[in-house]
Amino acid sequence: MKVVQYFKHARNLNAYKKKYKRLTYALLCVFVLCAAFVLTTYAGAETHNLENYTYVSYSQSSDIDDEETLQLLTIDESTHPVYVLQKNNIASVKVSTDKNSDGIENGIITPDTKYLKLKVEFKNIHAAILNNQYGGSFTYDLPEFFRSTSKTERPIIDDNNKVIGKIYVENGQAIVTYTKEFLESLGEHATLSGNFFLEGEVDLSTLDKDNGSIQAIFPNGSIKLEYGPHYLEKYSEVKVEKSYTKDPNSDYIKYTLTVSAGPDGSRNVYVVDKFTTNKNLVTYAGDISHTPTELGTTEDGQKPYETRNTDIAGQIYLTNQPNSDKEIPESVTDITKINKPGSIVWSIDKLAPNETRTLIYYVKLTDKQDIRNKDITNKTSVLNKKGNETYLKGSSEKTFTPSINYGMTKNIISTNKDQDGNYIVQYRLNFTLNANSNSNYPLKNYAFFDYLNYSGYAGKFANDNKMLPYISYMKDSIELHQIKESTDTKIDSSLYKVQWETDGTNYKDTYDGNPKCFKLSGAENHPITINPGDSYYVTYKLKIKPEVYAAMQAGQVLIQNIYANDADNAKKVEGMLDRTTTKNQLVLNDYTWIQKIKDSNLTSNEQTILMNSDVYVKKDNVYEKDSSVNSFVVPQGSYKYTVNLNKSQNQFDITHATLKDTLSSDIMHYVGYVKITAYEYDESSNTYKDKESKWLKIDKQKSFELKLSELGWSNSYGYRFEYYAQTKDLSEIGQIKVTNTFTLNGDVVKGDQTFKFNNKTASQTTQVNGFYNLNVNKNAWYYERPVENATTWENGAFYWVIEVNGSAIRERTQIRDAVVKENNITDSYLHSDSVVGIYQGKLAKPVGACENYQEFLDSNKGLKDKRELFDQEYTNSKNFSGNNKSELTLTAKETIKLENDENIYMIIKTEPSKIPVVNRATFNYKNEVLLKDTTDKSFNKRNDATQSLHGGADLLKEFNCTFSYDGKEAKILKAGTDSNISKISTKTLDTTTGHGIYASWVFKVNYAGDLKGDYRVLEDIPGGMELGYIRIKWHGNKAQSVVSKTMDGLGDDWKQYSNTATNDNGQNQSTTYYYNKNTNKALIKLGEFENKHTRDECSIDVQVVCRVTDSKVLLGGQSKTFANKVTLQDEDGEEHLATSSSTAALEKNSLDKSHLETFNGQTIEYTITANTLSQKLPSNDGNKLTLVDKLGDNLELDITSIEAKDDAGNSVQIEKAFNPETNTLEISIPNEKKIIITYTVTVNIAPDISTKVSNKVYWKSYVSDGGKNGVIPDFSYNLNAGGSTTTTDNPHLTIKKIDQDNANPMSGVTFDIYECKLNGDKIQRVEGSTTSGETENGLYAVQAPFVTYYNTIYEVKERNTPDGYMKDDSSYYIICVDKKNSDDYADDVKQCIAYFDKQSNKKYKVAYSSTDFNLTIYNSQKGILVKKAFINNATGTSHKPVSGTYTFGLYDNPQGSGSPLQVKTITYSTGETEEKYTKFINLNPKITYYVFELDDEGRPITNTSQEVTVNKLPYVVDYKVKGNSTSKAVVVGDEVIVTNSLRTKKLPFAGSRLTLIYRQLGLAMVGASCIVLLIIYKNRVKKIKEEEIGK
Repeated sequence: MKVVQYFKHARNLNAYKKKYKRLTYALLCVFVLCAAFVLTTYAGAETHNLENYTYVSYSQSSDIDDEETLQLLTIDESTHPVYVLQKNNIASVKVSTDKNSDGIENGIITPDTKYLKLKVEFKNIHAAILNNQYGGSFTYDLPEFFRSTSKTERPIIDDNNKVIGKIYVENGQAIVTYTKEFLESLGEHATLSGNFFLEGEVDLSTLDKDNGSIQAIFPNGSIKLEYGPHYLEKYSEVKVEKSYTKDPNSDYIKYTLTVSAGPDGSRNVYVVDKFTTNKNLVTYAGDISHTPTELGTTEDGQKPYETRNTDIAGQIYLTNQPNSDKEIPESVTDITKINKPGSIVWSIDKLAPNETRTLIYYVKLTDKQDIRNKDITNKTSVLNKKGNETYLKGSSEKTFTPSINYGMTKNIISTNKDQDGNYIVQYRLNFTLNANSNSNYPLKNYAFFDYLNYSGYAGKFANDNKMLPYISYMKDSIELHQIKESTDTKIDSSLYKVQWETDGTNYKDTYDGNPKCFKLSGAENHPITINPGDSYYVTYKLKIKPEVYAAMQAGQVLIQNIYANDADNAKKVEGMLDRTTTKNQLVLNDYTWIQKIKDSNLTSNEQTILMNSDVYVKKDNVYEKDSSVNSFVVPQGSYKYTVNLNKSQNQFDITHATLKDTLSSDIMHYVGYVKITAYEYDESSNTYKDKESKWLKIDKQKSFELKLSELGWSNSYGYRFEYYAQTKDLSEIGQIKVTNTFTLNGDVVKGDQTFKFNNKTASQTTQVNGFYNLNVNKNAWYYERPVENATTWENGAFYWVIEVNGSAIRERTQIRDAVVKENNITDSYLHSDSVVGIYQGKLAKPVGACENYQEFLDSNKGLKDKRELFDQEYTNSKNFSGNNKSELTLTAKETIKLENDENIYMIIKTEPSKIPVVNRATFNYKNEVLLKDTTDKSFNKRNDATQSLHGGADLLKEFNCTFSYDGKEAKILKAGTDSNISKISTKTLDTTTGHGIYASWVFKVNYAGDLKGDYRVLEDIPGGMELGYIRIKWHGNKAQSVVSKTMDGLGDDWKQYSNTATNDNGQNQSTTYYYNKNTNKALIKLGEFENKHTRDECSIDVQVVCRVTDSKVLLGGQSKTFANKVTLQDEDGEEHLATSSSTAALEKNSLDKSHLETFNGQTIEYTITANTLSQKLPSNDGNKLTLVDKLGDNLELDITSIEAKDDAGNSVQIEKAFNPETNTLEISIPNEKKIIITYTVTVNIAPDISTKVSNKVYWKSYVSDGGKNGVIPDFSYNLNAGGSTTTTDNPHLTIKKIDQDNANPMSGVTFDIYECKLNGDKIQRVEGSTTSGETENGLYAVQAPFVTYYNTIYEVKERNTPDGYMKDDSSYYIICVDKKNSDDYADDVKQCIAYFDKQSNKKYKVAYSSTDFNLTIYNSQKGILVKKAFINNATGTSHKPVSGTYTFGLYDNPQGSGSPLQVKTITYSTGETEEKYTKFINLNPKITYYVFELDDEGRPITNTSQEVTVNKLPYVVDYKVKGNSTSKAVVVGDEVIVTNSLRTKKLPFAGSRLTLIYRQLGLAMVGASCIVLLIIYKNRVKKIKEEEIGK
């Protein structure tokens, strides 16, 4: 019965529950419908622009009756139906004088500006009626005192930047008009509420005239504006503008000041005008009074006057300039107290609204000071004044710059001679002040100057003082002319004056002595004024006496004079205006004092010269006539000389001067007699005609000397000397120069003037070639490298050859070998054993054809050793250190005949002071040879020779470039010897190593040109690289035949490769080389080289390109320097001849990260470019290539936005996982492809707040520093940027459910949603307000009837968890905040935001926009967890991780056969100690799996007792599942601990070295145990035997 009663009770209870549920559901439906209807009647919008702001909200409500709404509307039928805001439409009106403030509704404002801002809040405007009856417009009547300053129409736009209306001001009304499209989109019962603001200014005419105040009554209050009694002076608008005109021919500047009043007019206006720069150059004109004087309205000379449209005249006065204490200077009682030029004050009692008037006044430029190019700045200020207060309203400033542009030249008009032989030269001085080239004022008191002794230009254009006594101005020759309109007018001499000066500047009207300069200026009352466009010129004559030739002892003289000018009001050079020289300087060259001529040919045969006039001989220093001879013989091969003297046109007498002729060498002497002929100048024919001749004996002499007066002459004739000279026996003469010099000394006379000539000379030089010759020539031979471990000649030796040929080496002849010391030449040293050998003979093989000294001796067996015939002397004039010498002098002990082409060969060697060690560095060494023959007084250089040494002479290696190659394009990363990517053979790379990061080196063989034959070159490829290719890149001009050659017998590891590419010479070049991948070495054979000993002519360049394989560079982003070494070997590779190395630094991450520069509100779109070159990268996550993206703490990932595409834009399958706790995204991508990944994130910050956004991507298992970090330093956003109108609906909450291990959406997960509230420091659920739902394709959107609201907290909690996933019991909280048409959030909303911000986990989210009102909740798969452990010692006490990568495979069988289903890795870097794990995911929970660690060969370690090699170390591996080491079977949710133990060796911890301590101790203990057991055994046997014996 109890059971029956129980079931009856249960049935009744169930029936009651069903009734209760039905009632509850019915009430809930009613509630939801009501709530939905109320909520849908509300929406909002905002508008912002530069000068108005409108906020409009609309709502649909059944509570407002249409008839009641109509009563709110008023129709203004005067124009057209409009909707005018009435009191019941106006919520409030605020007034502000601050642009950044909304203002106040009630109260008193004391403004300090005319600016006004009016903000109007409106309400209850029926949208449909506004649209249908009033064209969508409403108006607001602006207050009387408000004046709008703009009638510009402004758009109203929504949050999608769509225009929905406009606002403008017209006729004292603000008019708001919405588009029909916008209004019709609203509900039928929608009403509009909102606000707008307008900017303008106060209308001063509406203010109280006495106190400047006004009061306005608004529906919600009263505003009183108090501007004060000075309101019109202080706030009225007054402007001033300044302009000027200038007549170029006038001294006056005409200024115009324009004063304009604003719409309010003004009173008590003062305009102050002053000069601010160069005020000393001007004066106010028009005789302005120092007391206020009423201004007229008509022009009267230079008096100031007004233009105005009223009868109210302004006043003006001249006073001192204003200062900070007196902005409006007062008038003065004494005009002499004004500091010139002072300032003018223009006062105006009253200006009507918008009145404009002008003041015209004149300013005079000074005549007495330099004004050229000096800025004259005039500033005008306009002020208002009331009582003691002044109000500056504005200013205007203008600058006038006086400028002139002119032309001045000096010309020679004519040059003539008078009857006395004086030169008469007429000059012309020109000046034009250009009219149309920026000349804007006249020159005052202009003057011309001309100087013969001008001291300017450092005296460069002054005549020599010795000439000045013979140069003079012709006083009456000066004339002044003016050219006007092409008419040349001579100025009457009474209108100007000429003044003279000998020295200095003290000009006089009298012409005293011989003046050196003159000045022409205007007469006393007629100064010369030159206006723009005027031209003047002065002509004058200069007399130059022929004495200037004698004064200068020259046959050519230069006459110089300077033309200068000046004006009182223009200065430019040395206190004057300007200066110039004669366009073509005057050169006088009519005279010849001495002229010596040598016939170009020797006398061809013997000549007899007849003497048919007086013959003189010198006896006892007296010249006597000799009538005994009348002829003499001139031998064949004689030189004829002619000397012409005193061609001075009969002006000078030289008969008392001493005349001397001299031969410079004993090998030449005169022959016979000198013929002296007098000739006279014929002016009519301008020629000289012979008068008489005399002869003087000079035979066998080397010189002769005489005065013509000693031969009976005393006149002003010119003279001609004719004579012969011959050489003596030339059999022992080589080459010698003989100079024949004629000298004039002593008195040269003209009239009563005598000029002392001092060594006036003329010469001719003759090259005499004798039969003796000796030639010395020096040649560079070769460089001998130093012997290993040498103690002398440690830097090797240069060999030089001095070749001597000719007729003989005479006894005491000296030959000097000297080291040259000069710029860009490296020193070399002579030593005491520098003479290698001195040989005489005829060579069978030239020295240059021999490789070295020994070959020279072997090839020329018949040479005779002549070393003993020369003395050796070493000197050190270059001051080299130690025992080093700079000169070697070889002196012949006896005469050595050089016959039958048997030359002397002197072989000398020097040691370089240093040798180059840097590749391509070139050191030059120079030696010279000098000769001092027996007839020479000093050594004469014959020639020099140079040898060079080069760094990397046989082999040098250089960094070529680093570059990237993506299969399409190669790009230079860092340029070395090449910056042109075309020098890379990408076609060859396509056949070898393909895409990747590369370093290119070039090695050069035979740079110095010393190698000959074939050679091998061995390449050591750097670790972390593989060889891309080797190719011959370039041939020198003398190495075109050098090619690569095949080699045999290298071994099986060496593989042959060949390629063909275009070399730098533009030719197809085939290259064969060999590569050993096991040793990472390459080999190439090159030949055949020639040894032409010329730099870079016999060389070739070989390019070596290597691809980076180092994972730390490719994935870790580390910088690494790769060193490439190359070795030069002989032809068979048996001898290493030279080595060279070069490095290349590479830092290249195969990741790139970027973001769009423009942001979409809170969201940022990122782009990751992985494997940018599509190269084969090392796997870093088992057999996968995985990247990690670490998002900043303020970023929220939209995991559904992740897309991956290849370079062609095709979608790519990727694996992705996300850890919400660390905000880390992992993505596995296919290898050998460029993958472009995009996704979006939301920045979780409030609007209008700036923050730093950081997002870093890097490769898994590598440090993040090697990746790319995208940083936005100042990210911010706002919800309504600019002007906009937005409509508002309830925010819609959505929930995304994602598998964090593979980023797949999860369906079928149920979530409960609870409305909550913040109570103090605790969030509490609101009873009865909850809903739930299930995800579909990973998404659950909260559906009606449950409605989510702004500024409300919601709790989200997972109800059920799918199989195979970790359950998440957490509560997640979210709130979407809104300012509700206010400038800030409500206080309770601020408390919620602050509370959420304080929480330390990611389960609290504030959404600042409805688009961000969503949550993403992740679930982690249980999977199979693998943890890594270590035992590093036998006692099991050391568990430090050992650095390296550990790999694990997942199998479906206990034997580990077949390929693993999945592969995972755990990587430890040096020093890491934390426990690490990995997880196998996406597994079937119904299947049993097996986890094995993989050894270094990739094989599963199934035997837990056998030692294996992992990371190149011996381990025993143990697996523990649920604490059990015997079973290896695992299922989803299990954890496997994989322990690597070292039983016999101490395992290295991270970063340590392996030791053998335990192995040694173990062996010792085993040995000791064996001994003990043996002793026990023996004792036991002994005891048994004893027992048997006892028995």
